[in-house]
Amino acid sequence: MIKLLTLFLSLSVANAQTISYMLPDDKALFEYSLAAHLKKANATIVILTPALHYGALHTQLIHTIGKGIKLTLITQNLTHDPLELIAYRGVELYEYHARPLADTLILIDNTLVCHLSGALEDEDLVHKTQNVLCSDEPELLQTIQLNIHKTLARSKPYLK
Repeated sequence: MIKLLTLFLSLSVANAQTISYMLPDDKALFEYSLAAHLKKANATIVILTPALHYGALHTQLIHTIGKGIKLTLITQNLTHDPLELIAYRGVELYEYHARPLADTLILIDNTLVCHLSGALEDEDLVHKTQNVLCSDEPELLQTIQLNIHKTLARSKPYLK
């Protein structure tokens, strides 16, 4: 049994993938991939972003929240989507003002992390050239999870 577990762990590390999307050219492919991963989410989604106003993601998040998945949203700009999503059960909204946020992180069930420079806003994703990196590498997931927990500790809950 231990030999099989060791083999499985080595194969899972060896099969880790990092996928790069160049926006706006690969925007449709990125949205499709993100939606597919959100549909497969089992427990939690964490989004750390300076601002959130992204129609395709908003619609998919509402469907995912409806299945009982917990969403933790950490942002600096509380307009648009964050205020609309806070009305749903299972959504935790936090304000982060310790330093300006420049990048966005999306963590899905500790199985996928996506990083992009800038905010998750429709206008930026269409008009700015951005490189989005998504990975399921276990070491990267642990590092990102630790960084998100540090950021969450410095954040203030929107509703107390």
